[in-house]
Amino acid sequence: MNDNIVYDGWLRVYKRKVKNKTYDILSDYDAVSAIVVNEYNDILLVKQFRPALMEETVEIPAGTIDKKDESTSVCITRELKEETGVNIKPEDLKLVGSYKPMVGFSNSLMKVYFVKILKSDLKFSKVKDEDVYEVFWMSFNELEQKISEGKILDIKTIFAYYYIKTHL
Repeated sequence: MNDNIVYDGWLRVYKRKVKNKTYDILSDYDAVSAIVVNEYNDILLVKQFRPALMEETVEIPAGTIDKKDESTSVCITRELKEETGVNIKPEDLKLVGSYKPMVGFSNSLMKVYFVKILKSDLKFSKVKDEDVYEVFWMSFNELEQKISEGKILDIKTIFAYYYIKTHL
């Protein structure tokens, strides 16, 4: 492989020559996300502003694995605490899948966990995250409707929908 770094910041962009063609490659952090449902099978979602889209999105909680030597299960428990105020233990999580969200130009991997909690475990006042500004429960039927209407386009949240539909 013949890689030349074009940009080296929080993300890294390479020019990669393969045979006679040059490709732009994005090297970014792997990530984790959590499908959190309550006793009524409502799903926990966060609303946040995404600068790349210049709009707010509705998504399942997630975060990048950007701390050295941090396991994926510890990372998602930290992210859940930061984004939603939900405090769970890594051993309460079940790894339900992983995928490569941008195979055409990135090497990142998303791992998806599942956990069931009580609705009362969500403490809205404890949210301490600069990106997330709303945390809420959504019914499965409403999630399905918003996805079918194109109001939720985030792939990890669509993954969560299909997981709930086929496993709960």
